[in-house]
Amino acid sequence: MNVGEKTRKRWIESVSFLSILVLLALWIRTARIESEWQRGALGAFSLGFLLLLAYGTATMLRRARIPLISGYIFAGMIVGPHVAGLLTAEAVLKLRVVDDLALSFIALTAGASLHLNFLRSRAKAIALNMSFLSIFVFGLVFGFVLVGASFFQVTRLMSGAEVMTLASFLGVIAVARSPSSAIAVISESRASGVFTETVLGVTVAMDVLIIMLFTMVLALTNLMLVSGSGLHAHALGAVAGEMIVSLALGTLFGKGIAFYIKKVGHDLPLFLLLIAFGIVKGSFWLDQVMQSQFAVSLHLEPLLVCMSAGFTVRNFGPEGLRFLGSLERVSLPIFVLFFSLAGASLDLEALKMTWPIASSIAIARCAGIFLATWLAGTIMRDPPEHNRMAWMAYLTQAGVAIGLAQLAERQFQGIGTYLNTIVLAVITLNQLIGPITFKAVLELVGEAKAGKEGP
Repeated sequence: MNVGEKTRKRWIESVSFLSILVLLALWIRTARIESEWQRGALGAFSLGFLLLLAYGTATMLRRARIPLISGYIFAGMIVGPHVAGLLTAEAVLKLRVVDDLALSFIALTAGASLHLNFLRSRAKAIALNMSFLSIFVFGLVFGFVLVGASFFQVTRLMSGAEVMTLASFLGVIAVARSPSSAIAVISESRASGVFTETVLGVTVAMDVLIIMLFTMVLALTNLMLVSGSGLHAHALGAVAGEMIVSLALGTLFGKGIAFYIKKVGHDLPLFLLLIAFGIVKGSFWLDQVMQSQFAVSLHLEPLLVCMSAGFTVRNFGPEGLRFLGSLERVSLPIFVLFFSLAGASLDLEALKMTWPIASSIAIARCAGIFLATWLAGTIMRDPPEHNRMAWMAYLTQAGVAIGLAQLAERQFQGIGTYLNTIVLAVITLNQLIGPITFKAVLELVGEAKAGKEGP
């Protein structure tokens, strides 16, 4: 059987699988739901159907060079309350616990992906790219939202404080990258070399930086725009102290995880699930206890705790590779559910209103990436053709950006729906275009060994 016949067979199998799922969904929609146990069974069916549809859709679209995340989000939109209605708005809300768990895994993986020896080899180039990307991307997106607020329907009626809050979070989230997408493209292309190593180092390290930046912006925005208390030395010191304590606790958790791997070792994926979930819930519980018993706010950031834990296990003991492998084995179903629920929670009416601003933000973000990578490459005296094309490697976005938008949505109810919807729209654009441009630039700089052949 030649390549063309294999491709046709795979497409037929995918289309047949999705057709069966659609027919099953239509049959369920016609069924009469009368009792409580039937409603409970429908909820379980809807969740299972969502997982199957998300995985099947993403697998089929991947053969058309479309990223998996786009398939997950698209499937969630179809099953969600705004299209087919198999998952109601209440059901989606109840499943939001998955957000915390998945985001903790993303933070653990981001920390575990940072290897000190790898970072040292291209430390200056990575630091320059990260610095300029943070400055230019945040600055252009933040400035664009502030200046252009009166031109878009979604921001025209917002107060100055709400526009400032929206601009701050969109600017920070625009800095985020997608390590999973970058690693997938590099693996598919079998790419290696200085350019590839620099891009990978910047992409992975940027997710760590974005968690810290987001934590700071979240705290400072609360103080300045929501609480109305303004900024002062004590408040800034409190924010810095909370971040330091979060990092320190993460180090302790990392030592504990490494000890478990060394002494016990079995059921590691389940153990990591419990650790990730426990860190999130424990952070919230400790804050509530401190406020109720001692009238002191101690807002630990679970993302920083998980990131620090992952980094500690990866770099300060022999258990790092086994730890990272266990995260990868257990992550697929969690991420499928996380991204598909993100699509299910997408407000399509808000999406219609936000497409103009979302596409404009994507362009502003792209301009910031070009300026940052060109300037960093020029300072490092990299080949001029690399400097002109490096922006093509940094467009992808995924898990961290979505998770941070949803965390901000909970904190700021007034603008949260639009913030989350704008971010999802921008990510959809970047995830459709980014992997294609990344693979193209790897071929253009001569570091892709697989040529233009796909899987």
